[in-house]
Amino acid sequence: MTKIERSIEINAPPEKIWPMIQWDRTPEWYAPWTKVEWTSKEKDKVGSTVHITVELDVKTELDCETTEIIENEKVAFRSIGKNPTTGFHSLTPTENGTKVTLGATYELPYSVLGKLIDKVHTRKVMEKSFEVSLKKLKDMMEK
Repeated sequence: MTKIERSIEINAPPEKIWPMIQWDRTPEWYAPWTKVEWTSKEKDKVGSTVHITVELDVKTELDCETTEIIENEKVAFRSIGKNPTTGFHSLTPTENGTKVTLGATYELPYSVLGKLIDKVHTRKVMEKSFEVSLKKLKDMMEK
């Protein structure tokens, strides 16, 4: 399994950033997620589900379930289906605002080949997408 985490400090309180890390708003700043659609009646609760369209190198779709929500602090999720993926967005108050952290754990299919592809390419693409997306969120929140 590959684990990636990236953080940035944003000069805004967690309460201002919180709405932006919800499923509906994430595609506005997190570039790989181009579309998020609710697949459960309840939204923004543990157990709620979404269908996500992701575009990194290729267009991929996955279904995810919310596994944890602590208002103004954290949203965590896991994929539903073949490829195990977990992720989270967390907010930690700082002296000057909020530390925003994105995290993901994933495993590419295809055993040894998947591990090689991840090592030479996918991990780098994911890390870059986290960095670019956090910068975009920072820019949006500090305007």
